[in-house]
Amino acid sequence: MEREIDKPDRDEISVIIYLGNCKIKGKVFVPPGGRVSDFVNSPVRQFIPVTDAEIDSISGAKWSYRVKFLNLNKNEIVTIFPEAAFIEAKKTESV
Repeated sequence: MEREIDKPDRDEISVIIYLGNCKIKGKVFVPPGGRVSDFVNSPVRQFIPVTDAEIDSISGAKWSYRVKFLNLNKNEIVTIFPEAAFIEAKKTESV
């Protein structure tokens, strides 16, 4: 039986997270009116819960998977930003 997780006291924010070898697109829940940066920089938590996560490799090996939930260690994050802040991706050529 699948359990619904109710988050009435949190705002859902779609985020893009880069680790050393992969990119994660998912959702985090922050306090009402909170910012992703405040949530990530909170000294209270070492792990960030991410829901509806799509994980894709960005290194040589090609792999991807989808999970309903993952607990992400903050020490592994290279960068994180709200998906709404994304403007454009450009591919650069090697010289």
